[in-house]
This record gives sequence, structure tokens and C-alpha cells, in this order.
Amino acid sequence: MAFDPIIQGSYRFWATEHVRFADLDRLGHVNNKAYTIYYETARVNFMAACNLSDGLHAGMALVRLELDYRKEIRYPATLKLGVKLCRVGNSSLTLACAIFDGDVCSSTSMAIAVRFDSQARASKPFTPAERKVLESYL
Repeated sequence: MAFDPIIQGSYRFWATEHVRFADLDRLGHVNNKAYTIYYETARVNFMAACNLSDGLHAGMALVRLELDYRKEIRYPATLKLGVKLCRVGNSSLTLACAIFDGDVCSSTSMAIAVRFDSQARASKPFTPAERKVLESYL
């Protein structure tokens, strides 16, 4: 099956998020800033599941985020956040993510994150163990 970003079956990793009243704008739907927070939740949970955090010294740095709004989200809602690993580089990865409100895809995104060493202030290659875990999601 070819990857289709609006189909739930396209995603291998899932997280959940709840719409908060504070996420709403004056029009009564979820504000654009909240979508970025929901996507952060998805990415952080995925990266934690892949053991890509070494405490305060190494982790992942977001370097690109593309976001498409497809359908408004209203309060209250429990959202399903899908994550698909699309590519693993030497020190970077590309993630497709989507937000589902029930069975409806409300938004999709593509993100690139780089393995980052905060002490060296530079990118850091994935270890063989990290690569093995990541590749299990391809």
C-alpha cells in the first residue's frame, strides 16, 4: 500500500492529545499554534519510544516543519496523532505526521529532525543501536 497521509492505516506509531479550552481562538476552533504543540507531542513520544534522548546532552532538534490544515478541530476532542518514519539519514530523520479527530484527518505535517549533541553544538550520527530501532519503523 502506498503512503497516503490522510489514511490512518498509513501510520505505525500513535500518540493521543486532548484539545484544551486554551487551544481555541476567537472563532471557537483550535488555533494554529496548538497544532504545532500536538505535532510536538507526536514527535517527542515517537523519539522517546526510539530511545533518542540522552538526558540533557543529546536529543533531536527540529530543523523543518511543514503543516497543512485540512479540517477544523473544535473543543472538546480527543485526538489521535499518527507518526510515520519516512527516511533515516546519517544524523537526521524525516517524519510524516497526522492529526485525526475521530476518523477524520484534520491536519498533516512533514518534519525533519537532526540528532543533536548539545555539548558539541553540532549534529551527531545515529548509533548502530539507534539506527536499528529506527529502521524497524520504516
